[in-house]
Amino acid sequence: MISFSLVFGYIMQKNNRMKITAIARLARAFSLISTVLAITFGGSLVFANENDAVITAARKYVTAHSAVSGFNVSVEKIEGDYARVKVTPKHAGESDPAWVFLKSEKGIWRGLTIGTFFTTEDYAEFHIPPSIQL
Repeated sequence: MISFSLVFGYIMQKNNRMKITAIARLARAFSLISTVLAITFGGSLVFANENDAVITAARKYVTAHSAVSGFNVSVEKIEGDYARVKVTPKHAGESDPAWVFLKSEKGIWRGLTIGTFFTTEDYAEFHIPPSIQL
């Protein structure tokens, strides 16, 4: 005759295996969800930080190379190590909108040129890729 304790022990072992399997499945699902979220939002955070770095560098460059008293800066395009930023004066009539081209070198963005019009020679001088030219 099978004793009660043997049957109970067998049931408990099986129950524990089922709990461990369920926990493992839950852990895998959580890991997968975490990875997807990290890829989705992590990329957005990197992009946001990159935009912030470009805006900060553009502001410094415009301040050093322009007489405009106040201006707004908006990133139009980042392509590899190059960026194009539009600069608009806060006071209408003070100046026309302009563009700043920047380049990242060793992770630091630096202004290359500012202007309202660029020639093919300008683009060639600063090695600005066609993908971000105006």
